[in-house]
Amino acid sequence: MKLLATILSTIFHPLLMPTYGIAIALYTSYMRVFGDRLLGIIVIGVLLTTCILPSLGIFILYKTGHISDFRLHNRTERTVPYIINFVCYIACYLYLYRFGIPNWILSFIAGAIVSLIISLFINRYWKISAHMVAAGAMAVLVFLMSIYRLMLTPYIFPLQITIILLAGLIGSSRILLNRHTIGQVGAGFALGAMCCGFLFFLFI
Repeated sequence: MKLLATILSTIFHPLLMPTYGIAIALYTSYMRVFGDRLLGIIVIGVLLTTCILPSLGIFILYKTGHISDFRLHNRTERTVPYIINFVCYIACYLYLYRFGIPNWILSFIAGAIVSLIISLFINRYWKISAHMVAAGAMAVLVFLMSIYRLMLTPYIFPLQITIILLAGLIGSSRILLNRHTIGQVGAGFALGAMCCGFLFFLFI
């Protein structure tokens, strides 16, 4: 079970979730009319700015001895990596903005930026689950796309069921691996959901 939990935690790492979210927003909505080539370029740019560059920064911190664990299990060592993520997320937002991406999609990245800032302050006193912050944002994105008819009909029900199951599995994995408590998992999900939802209504 712990092996499965580790695999799930890796596949749905917080650094990968923005890419998954943007891919869902682009490929399951009317944005599909712009074609796979353009959408692929956009998704690769998101992957570069929200995953590859932050990972490189964290790896350099690890190699230079500024953090003891590449996976950031130590709460007190998360501050600088979070700041690196913040800068990269701003770059991602500007990248998408220059592509003329609709506001409702930009709100997903904006929500991630806000939740990152809040998580940074919370993390000084308490270890909130970054995995579940990302899962909460993804869940709200899927359901808001469905409610506002932004998602193409064939994708609605399968994605709603999938995101609910995934959120449960990810949260259970973090608890099973003793990375977080139930409270930290629940708080992370709530924070991600509220930030993404608030920014969606602010931007739309």
